[in-house]
Amino acid sequence: MSARLTPKDIESVDRTVGRKLRPATAIDADVWIDKEGRIVRVRQDIHFASDPDIQGTLTLTDFKSAVSVSAPVAR
Repeated sequence: MSARLTPKDIESVDRTVGRKLRPATAIDADVWIDKEGRIVRVRQDIHFASDPDIQGTLTLTDFKSAVSVSAPVAR
């Protein structure tokens, strides 16, 4: 699964993070999901007009018991 986001897209969900990302022109995100529907890897490429890109990858392994997660409440 892949998506291209802008700092404004992120700001609509998390104001603080979106504002910190304002120097970025775009954020490309790729997510890998295993056969049980769990996210096992996330990669983000943050693009800037005048600075080098930043790439970050998070890999999740050794799953234990499920953790309940709720959608954030709108402010």
